[in-house]
Amino acid sequence: MNRFKAGLKHNLLILIGLILSLPLHGYEFKSLANEHILAGYQRLLETTNKLNYSVNEFCTKNSKNSLKESRFHYKEAFNAWQSIQHIRFGPVQYLSREYRFELWPDKRGTVSKHLARLLKEDWANKDKFKLSEKSVAVQGFPALERILFDQNLITEKQCQVIHAITENLSTMSAGIIADWSEGDTPYINFVANPGSHNVIFESDQALANQLLNSLYTQLEIMATQKLDRPLGKSIDNTKGKQAEGWRSQTAISALYHNLQATRQLYVLVFADNLTPVLEYRINHTYQQLEKSLSRVTMPLKSAVADVTQRKHIQQFRRQLSNLKRLVATELATELGLSLGFNSLDGD
Repeated sequence: MNRFKAGLKHNLLILIGLILSLPLHGYEFKSLANEHILAGYQRLLETTNKLNYSVNEFCTKNSKNSLKESRFHYKEAFNAWQSIQHIRFGPVQYLSREYRFELWPDKRGTVSKHLARLLKEDWANKDKFKLSEKSVAVQGFPALERILFDQNLITEKQCQVIHAITENLSTMSAGIIADWSEGDTPYINFVANPGSHNVIFESDQALANQLLNSLYTQLEIMATQKLDRPLGKSIDNTKGKQAEGWRSQTAISALYHNLQATRQLYVLVFADNLTPVLEYRINHTYQQLEKSLSRVTMPLKSAVADVTQRKHIQQFRRQLSNLKRLVATELATELGLSLGFNSLDGD
């Protein structure tokens, strides 16, 4: 009898150990909504407001120092956008805001064409000029970058355009925050409280699937658009000017902020629900990625054609592929989630 009890106790301890090792599937969506998403959009609003103010000051003074300050605030706002770019659902999709912030990659030179056309227009009645009614190609960071970083002498008309763009960026940022947090049906309620009563996310799993899709899609964009395009097929066939933000030399900082943002999303939503082994592997891969990216000390446009720097970029790219695989297969399988439709499908 004692042996039976001892065996039963032993088996019970094993069972308890197995249960404790399983993921809990307890998602902290309220923390995610407030600490990650809303905080990210608030940062975007603050930086676009500063950018708008500095551009207005530059267009008034038109000095080298004020241009330098506007370029600094451009990079600050652009990085803030990169830190929240991975949230590919909700109010950022209203009125095509995500494309109005940044139409990129621009495979057909759409931004340059529409910007040139805009600068040729006769603005006799400036009061009726509304940038929000123009092409999405001229409403965001890429068009602004072309004027701010392409030359040191900026005309009065160009100043009117870049000021209109910065006002538009600030207005859109404020609009996103309002849609997330104000009104009768603020979007934050859908994210903070999934369930059968929720018309968008009918369960925790539905929202977790959406967040997994956002995480994976950003990693895919980093790999196939932000790295593969400028890397080209070989060092003799690089395409540095296809790097994101090559004029402002913000491609590496964009990747850094993308990486940090996806890691924060992963930690807030998924990490605590994984088995220790998989959690360690994903965390270790993020550490490797950070280390590899820190070794890239040249602008991406030039780094892809440099023998040593290119090796660091390629190592980063391989590690990114590993992280994509861990997220899409092992993490998804362990938590019983599905990537579903990818917003890049069909591109």
